[in-house]
Amino acid sequence: MVGAVLIVGPIPPPYGGMALQAKALVERLRKDGVDVELLSTNPVIPTFLGRIKGVRTVVQSVFFLWNLAGSLLRSPIVHLLGASHWYFVLRVVPTAVLARLFGRRIILNYRGGEAPRFFASFPWLVLPILRLVHSIVVPSAYLQRVFRDFGYNATIIPNFVDLLRFRYRRRDRLKPNMLVTRSLEPLYNIRMAIESFAIVKQRYPEARIDVVGGGSEELALRAWVKQKGWTGVSFHGPVTNEDMPNYLENADILLNPTNADNMPINLLEAFAAGVPVVTTNVGGIPDLVGQDEAALMVNPNDAVSMAARIEQLLTQPQTVARVTAHAKLLSEQLSWDKIGRYWIELYGAGGRCDAGKNQNSIDLTTT
Repeated sequence: MVGAVLIVGPIPPPYGGMALQAKALVERLRKDGVDVELLSTNPVIPTFLGRIKGVRTVVQSVFFLWNLAGSLLRSPIVHLLGASHWYFVLRVVPTAVLARLFGRRIILNYRGGEAPRFFASFPWLVLPILRLVHSIVVPSAYLQRVFRDFGYNATIIPNFVDLLRFRYRRRDRLKPNMLVTRSLEPLYNIRMAIESFAIVKQRYPEARIDVVGGGSEELALRAWVKQKGWTGVSFHGPVTNEDMPNYLENADILLNPTNADNMPINLLEAFAAGVPVVTTNVGGIPDLVGQDEAALMVNPNDAVSMAARIEQLLTQPQTVARVTAHAKLLSEQLSWDKIGRYWIELYGAGGRCDAGKNQNSIDLTTT
């Protein structure tokens, strides 16, 4: 029997991976009959306050803490989506402390490819909070290793992809139609993808790239592309989750140029839609895709190698068939029908996953 579950995490907008996964998780759990409440870590505040950066942060934090206290009265299990940096300070720390004071069982569902650097830089902050939680769950073997290095065991429940949202389309011969679906922030290194596109365009003048997402670098990237005189680059800004399948349907190659990552949802969505992927080999991505099995990988900040991988896909139909076949199988293994039961089982166990014992990955070959 599953008791009431409080999921604490961001909601769209912005349309980041953690927010989209939180929203999808709540929707799926409710369909499966789980009593679940979603508490937003980015609550809506009055518009005039939202325009003032420092004030916005303080007011949002006050709203969040007020809502958190009320929600903790109703739910014995707290499923806390965690990430690094200021999110950890302003959302993970107070949630863990208050939930413990209320006597709730705490599942820390940690995400984010920058965990190693953050943990190493701030152990005095991170480690005491980890001692407060009852279970640590991560999406990948990569993050499992990170926690193990700091003396904590974590169990793996991977991110899931909603296969009903995407139409799989087999692509036998690709056109040079590229797509980027990440926030326009320094971490995701969108510039590298555009540089790779510019190299490919020298040989394929008809090439185009759609940049989907918003962020602090958008204006600078637009100005840079204009200054370079590059054509075929379209910035679409942030789009809703409902619109993403349309962009994938019209794309032939997805580029993921990030400098750090864990188990990116945008790759899973591309796999489900049949779009071949060229990605950097950072964080948990090699664990996810294998050695060039479900995607082609390059080192970070290597636009020349990414361009070469793009051309490999454009000129080798057999490579496209191989990687998309592997990717399709992987996306099917990461459907809600395969992954959702692990969350329900964990909630039914009161949020326990045998803390202190060795935790293993979910074997995707048998789910």
